[in-house]
Amino acid sequence: MWRALRIELSYSRWWLLGGLGLAVGVAGIVSLIFFAVGAQGPPHHAAAGIRGMFLMMAPLIVGFVILTYRNEERRARLLMAGPITPRQLAGAAVLLPIVLFGIGVVAAALTLGVDSLVTGRLEVESMHIVGYVGGLILMMQLMGLVAQESIAAHRQQRLRAAVTGWGGFVVAVLLLAALTAAGAVAQGPMTWPMLHLGNLVVAVLAGVGALALYSHRTDFTS
Repeated sequence: MWRALRIELSYSRWWLLGGLGLAVGVAGIVSLIFFAVGAQGPPHHAAAGIRGMFLMMAPLIVGFVILTYRNEERRARLLMAGPITPRQLAGAAVLLPIVLFGIGVVAAALTLGVDSLVTGRLEVESMHIVGYVGGLILMMQLMGLVAQESIAAHRQQRLRAAVTGWGGFVVAVLLLAALTAAGAVAQGPMTWPMLHLGNLVVAVLAGVGALALYSHRTDFTS
C-alpha cells in the first residue's frame, strides 16, 4: 500500500509543485489587492484565512486531477503485476487525499505563520476558515471516489455493490446537509465545530465506503 502511495505521489509531484506555486502567486496578488483597498477590504481574520485557503486548496485540487486520470491511465494494472493487492491499492487511493490534505495543512500553516509575523496577529477564526475549506474539499474528493467506484461496480455487474455505493452516497449527502444546517443555525462557539464535524463524519464514511468498493473490484479496466 505504501509503495503504491509513494508511486502516486511521485507521479503527481510536478502537478503538486505547480499547484502550490500557483497558489502562492494568487495569495500574493490577493494580498496586494487587500493592501491597496486598505480599510475597505475584509477584516484581518478573513484576509488571513483567504490567503491560507489558497495554499490549503492547491494540493487537494491536484487530488481531483489524479482522480480524473485514474480511470484513464490504469496504473493499477501495472502495480498489480507486482506484489500489490487490490486492498492495498484501495488503501492507497483513500490515503492519497488525506496525505494531500496534510500537505495543504502544512502549507496553510506556514502562510498563516508568515501572516502573523508580519501583522503581529493570529486569530482562531482564520484557522477555522482554512480548516473548513480544506475539510470540505477533502470530503468532496472522497465522495468523488465513492461515486467513481459505484460506477465501476455497475459496469462490472456488481449490482449490489453499486446500489450500496450510491445509497451510501445519498445518505452521506443528506447527513452533510443536516450537520451543515445545524452548524448554520447554531450560535456562538458551536457554529464552527458543527461545520467541521459535518465534513469529518462524511469524509470518514466516504473513505470507508470507497475502501470497501475498491477492494472488491473484479477488474481494473474501467
